[in-house]
Amino acid sequence: MEQSSPPLRPSPAASVHTEGRTRVLEYGDLVVRATPETGGVRTEIEVANTYERNATYSVKISIADGKGWTAYNQFWLQDVPSGETRRDEAVIGSKDMGPIPQIPKIYVDDFNPIVDQK
Repeated sequence: MEQSSPPLRPSPAASVHTEGRTRVLEYGDLVVRATPETGGVRTEIEVANTYERNATYSVKISIADGKGWTAYNQFWLQDVPSGETRRDEAVIGSKDMGPIPQIPKIYVDDFNPIVDQK
């Protein structure tokens, strides 16, 4: 099956808010939730496929505290059908890196959809 990067869309504006202890970043078709836990920051991503064909998403998320504590994870969501949403999660970082950020800063380092051509 042929794949290619989709036509360029304008960069979405990021929106950040808090739901209890969870920081939420909304960035176009991507929603990231970061919740501090004792062993790291539970990070959940949700991607909505708004393209007309199936798409695979490569997403790299960094979590930081703004004081030197930074950790990241690469997520890979394959073959998301058009019009559907997929989720994945991981605990990012650890207490071995220092105190877990209680108000995590969320960074989208890479958000790359690859849309099926046929």
